[in-house]
Amino acid sequence: MDFNPLRYLAIGDSLTVGIGVHLLDPGFVEYYRGMSQQILKRRIFYQKHARSGATTEDVLAMLYSPTATEAVKCANIITITAGGNDLINAAKGFMRNNDEEIIAQAIKQARKNYSKILERIHHLDKQDQYILRLTNLYNPFPEIPIADEGIKAFNASINRFGREMNVKVADLYGVFKGNEKAFLSKGGVHPNSKGYYQMALALSKLGYSPFEG
Repeated sequence: MDFNPLRYLAIGDSLTVGIGVHLLDPGFVEYYRGMSQQILKRRIFYQKHARSGATTEDVLAMLYSPTATEAVKCANIITITAGGNDLINAAKGFMRNNDEEIIAQAIKQARKNYSKILERIHHLDKQDQYILRLTNLYNPFPEIPIADEGIKAFNASINRFGREMNVKVADLYGVFKGNEKAFLSKGGVHPNSKGYYQMALALSKLGYSPFEG
């Protein structure tokens, strides 16, 4: 184990918090940190800045708190989970008004917020080398056509950020599709332990360049 440690910062919503498993069980953050340590053979210190129910706007606001600002400056590895709550809130509005424009607007705003989140991180991170890992959204409601359409549209806009330097997007949609019963907790919205492990695996498979080799 190399004694030159890396710092991992996990930012986001309930997925980063680890909702869906028992309090002391690992979520994807803990699994991903473990996998990363094994692959890179370096100690990795991690911290979370996350809260359940956070939207992309909330995540952007988090990055302006003094503690998160300091954490970003020192981070070598950053993961972000955001967007699910933007769509859930829009879906509630859609069900009230039956206006698909509400969902389109939410996706557009989420994309703008994501862009600002990445700008903020690029502006703050003072490390010579750092990697940013985003996740697209899986669909916990595969039987609802409008949900699938909205999530696919959201994912198309998030996947574009994968073209930026040091940024890659893990395809959770593909991982969970057809495996919802196996990977989601009893409530059916958040992952269970298997689901969080698969999330971490999808992130790990994106690689660790420039830290490898």
